[in-house]
Amino acid sequence: MVDVEVRSRVTGTAAGLPPVLVRLAGESTTARELIRGAVEEQIRLAGADAVRCRQALDRQFLSDDDLRAQAATGAIRMPSRPVTLPDAEAEVARAHLAFSRGTFVMFNGGRQVHDLDEPVTVRLGQPVVFLRLVALVGG
Repeated sequence: MVDVEVRSRVTGTAAGLPPVLVRLAGESTTARELIRGAVEEQIRLAGADAVRCRQALDRQFLSDDDLRAQAATGAIRMPSRPVTLPDAEAEVARAHLAFSRGTFVMFNGGRQVHDLDEPVTVRLGQPVVFLRLVALVGG
């Protein structure tokens, strides 16, 4: 068993999901499984605060289409949803889609991972980073 630290960052803000440890059967996995493990653990850790958990997940995985539609109205806001503990399967599916669309990128050992089924080899002491990309104002 190997534990890998996963850090989630959103450019331009200190807010985000807490770093989590994802337990893997070995040193090799796929991006898909690493995302699944991270999202499930993020929900488990933040579960005591459903509001904060929902806001952090929305910030990390809000789609480009959502951003464009909201930008047209003059303001970008987090979706208003009933505040309940997020459904892990739905959030994993949303994270997989966000990764596939390039909403966030994954770095492992300083190298970007590009595909959900791409093999990922983790190394002790090297965190995996999920980086949410946000366009700069005016460009």
